[in-house]
Amino acid sequence: GRDLGTVIIMGITFVGMLILAGMPQKLINLVVVVLAVALPLAIMSSGSRMGRITAWMNPNAPDPFEYNWQSEHGMWALAAGRIFGAGLGESKMKWSWIPEVENDFIFAVIAEELGLIGALVVVALFVSLAIAFFKIWQRTADDFSRYVVSGIMIWIIFQALINMAVVLRLLPVLGVPLPLISAGGSSLIATLGAIGVVLAVERENHANPLAGRQGRMPVARQVRRTR
Repeated sequence: GRDLGTVIIMGITFVGMLILAGMPQKLINLVVVVLAVALPLAIMSSGSRMGRITAWMNPNAPDPFEYNWQSEHGMWALAAGRIFGAGLGESKMKWSWIPEVENDFIFAVIAEELGLIGALVVVALFVSLAIAFFKIWQRTADDFSRYVVSGIMIWIIFQALINMAVVLRLLPVLGVPLPLISAGGSSLIATLGAIGVVLAVERENHANPLAGRQGRMPVARQVRRTR
């Protein structure tokens, strides 16, 4: 659907899985070079993308096409929330001031209504989810299951980081939802399904705890044990 933001998330997930799978450094360098060439070409193929990135790099320049409209009003929402927020349901920016606020910029409304504390709680929840994913990844002995868990972990966590970075104007507007929070049935179903797969892997880990311990055992010790 010509959605470069989602393609970037998929690319990060793909490269991350290859690195965790032990891809040689030469191939990693080749993939990085290909992405470094392909990404600018993809950006330049769309006037809208170029406009958004140019506006992000020059926030004080004239903006006749209002590429910075979302970002500016998102920052206003963050500023209005202060420490404790305006109160649940009391956001003013969500009333037509931020287009697609229920999707790309839902984090701005959270910060406006619940303040810095509420925003940090959301960040802490994603950090907790990342830690849970990582612990499951460590306990998983089967290679295929480890790759599945690592791919889902990279996908969800990096998508959340990119969404929040866009709201904070650390990145240009990419149009990716905040996992588990943004509106959109397909996004929610895909994310919940992926987490369900990780939970299925964890169920297998609990059903075969010895396999998990053998998977973490050093190679030399495993050889001695088989002898």
